[in-house]
Amino acid sequence: MRSQRDVLDPALYEKTRLPREEAATLPWWVYTDQTWFEREMETMFRPAWHFAGLASSVPDAGDFRTLRLLDEPLLVVRGDDLQVRVFRNSCRHRGSLVVGEPSGSCRGLRCPYHSWTYSLEGVLKHAPGLEGYRRDELAGLGKDLLQVPSGVREGLIFVHLGDPKTAAPLDAYLGNYLSTVAVPHQTAQMVATEEREYTLDSNWKLYAEVDMETLHTKHIHRGSIGEQPVTVPASEGDWIGVYHESAHTPALHPGERKSGFPHTTGLSGPATRGAHFSLLLPGFFLVTAQDVMWWIHKLPDSATRTRVRVGYSFPASTLARPDFDEVSKRYYKRLNQVVDEDDWITEYQQRGLNGSAPGCYVPEEHVVHRLDNWILDRVLGV
Repeated sequence: MRSQRDVLDPALYEKTRLPREEAATLPWWVYTDQTWFEREMETMFRPAWHFAGLASSVPDAGDFRTLRLLDEPLLVVRGDDLQVRVFRNSCRHRGSLVVGEPSGSCRGLRCPYHSWTYSLEGVLKHAPGLEGYRRDELAGLGKDLLQVPSGVREGLIFVHLGDPKTAAPLDAYLGNYLSTVAVPHQTAQMVATEEREYTLDSNWKLYAEVDMETLHTKHIHRGSIGEQPVTVPASEGDWIGVYHESAHTPALHPGERKSGFPHTTGLSGPATRGAHFSLLLPGFFLVTAQDVMWWIHKLPDSATRTRVRVGYSFPASTLARPDFDEVSKRYYKRLNQVVDEDDWITEYQQRGLNGSAPGCYVPEEHVVHRLDNWILDRVLGV
């Protein structure tokens, strides 16, 4: 095993840098080593923008949702001015969670510990223990909720948890993702119907890599997907992806693909003819099909443990259909099966990595080779 001192030596990864036909896969320790993991957090996850949910999940003033990203508690809330903001979900008095529920609606944000209360815009309004201050004076104490840089694009909420002074603009991060995928697939119409979070005993990269190749679909997903040929759209910014052209939805079992929901209204270009499987780097995997959108967000807890956030969504018009409950069950059954299969293989792969020899990238893994080299660029800085 490599020592802690040389695991970041670029010379160790020269074979992965070769053209795909000659390249060797990443060595096993990048999926297990603590030093490497900490470097990933510093160079990739902290500087990145991260998905924080759909704007449709907080449609009205006072609507909120809470989540934890990179082990930081966050509060997403729509203000009285109808703007979506993201705050650190931590009271400015003693640090308690301001809101403990996963979602809901309120007229103000009150910490249950000492009842310090904030407006929907995060401004301190009531502070027991500081009765000598007027409300307008409280707002000038610098004790408002800490706001996190955030932005909404085509119905998708993104947050930045690194140094705001060095953060790349959100639009630069997204590059041409909006024009290539989000707008043609009408992501702004989507409403989340199912969400869950859990942890896996595997490195986050294993899950990101499996997203970017279709070699495994004929084996791991034999009964749920089968063969799935793809092409690679041109990407600018911090995202890569593949595109599968098919007249029928990929979100149902092969025998049920003609019995799904109608296409989302307003689709354009390739979105009318197939599905995009996109990885917004480093770990947000978003699938946009003609009739549904789902995501599998990978966030590392450690070198060998990954927190996974899964969500399924449909256009608002589809939710209004009288047959939604009946037909959606077919989607959930297939989507849950595929996610479970990927969960299983990543944990299974992790168990065999220690001490293994590097493998090769077969032709169907050319996007994985690109992904792994993007990771090396960031971690090694060369």
